[in-house]
Amino acid sequence: MQVAKAAAVKADINVTPLVDVCLVLLIIFMVITPMLQKGPPVKLPQTQEPPKKPEDEDQVLVAIGENRLIWIESDKKTEPIAPEGFAARIQEAFQRNPGSTAVVKGDARLTYGDVKRIMLEIKEAGFPQVGLIVEKRGG
Repeated sequence: MQVAKAAAVKADINVTPLVDVCLVLLIIFMVITPMLQKGPPVKLPQTQEPPKKPEDEDQVLVAIGENRLIWIESDKKTEPIAPEGFAARIQEAFQRNPGSTAVVKGDARLTYGDVKRIMLEIKEAGFPQVGLIVEKRGG
């Protein structure tokens, strides 16, 4: 009797499924990454070592664009506001959620006085804390 020869064992690793999964993940990250920035796009001021604070669910985001138009994002909606009507709108946002904090995302091309005025109006509306959103220099 003749013993059947054992089929040759293939020792190569099939990497095609791995490459497919990596490409799908790359595409997902490329699509999602631009959506990670909350609020309207503004050029953020840069600093060497910005402190890292966790995002809060009930945080109110106030963005000030280069053209001095203001956006308030609270309760997952964003609306542009003229500077004249900002004080009333921020007080309304505080009354809806009195325990929340506010963060300001001011354009780097604005003057210090423009951003300070908005921060003071937020503080006068009753928010206990007002923070600034900045970008790490070189990153």
